[in-house]
Amino acid sequence: MTEMEQLDPSIFKKLFRVDRSPFDEIVVLISPFLRQQDERKARNSSGSPISLRTRLAVTLRWLAGASHWDLCFAWGLSSSLFYSPRGVLWPTVSAINKAFKMGFPANDEDRLEQLAAGFWQHSGGLLDGCVLALDGVEVPICCPYQKDVERQKDYHFRKGGFAIMVLAETDVDGQFICATARHSGSTNDKKAWEDSDLCHYLEVQKGLPEKYFFIGDKAKPILKSLAWMRTGSLSGCF
Repeated sequence: MTEMEQLDPSIFKKLFRVDRSPFDEIVVLISPFLRQQDERKARNSSGSPISLRTRLAVTLRWLAGASHWDLCFAWGLSSSLFYSPRGVLWPTVSAINKAFKMGFPANDEDRLEQLAAGFWQHSGGLLDGCVLALDGVEVPICCPYQKDVERQKDYHFRKGGFAIMVLAETDVDGQFICATARHSGSTNDKKAWEDSDLCHYLEVQKGLPEKYFFIGDKAKPILKSLAWMRTGSLSGCF
């Protein structure tokens, strides 16, 4: 039995942000996207091949904010192997992206109805037709290198440090449906929205049926298909 398997369930979830059962499901889902030949080439300091479970564990811990130095020490990995394009982190991230597709179900009426039903039930019928909740967040990053960006200062954000602006749309349970992460930390929500594919779909293609809408806070008077959380009765639903 490995040390991971001996962890208390609550500690396991705190470390990897998922329970054991979903963790095992993710291992199965990403396995087709990770080449076996790459696994044989990528070995830890003892010379053993790096398993899919180790790849996922290390990647999820890194995404949760762990230092790559600590992860390399704990799992016997070299720093170069950790960040290598054919190493541990980026192939695993790529496999996760391929296994879990995101995107607004524009042409799936059943899925739109499912999303709307979730908001309707959670709000006690107040939100009838809502299919997404929209908000922006600055994700902290290290100072970007000058060779990677045109203007480093654009990545400064109001709370200090550097960040990437992420505009995310979720279902009623907070599960990501789609997201835009194309802008620096100083970008406001309106600009990020206007540059998103979803905005183009709604405002240019007029693709969202009239009975559906999004919700966001009062800082986002973006478009007619967006409703704002104005009243106490609505804001109290979330």
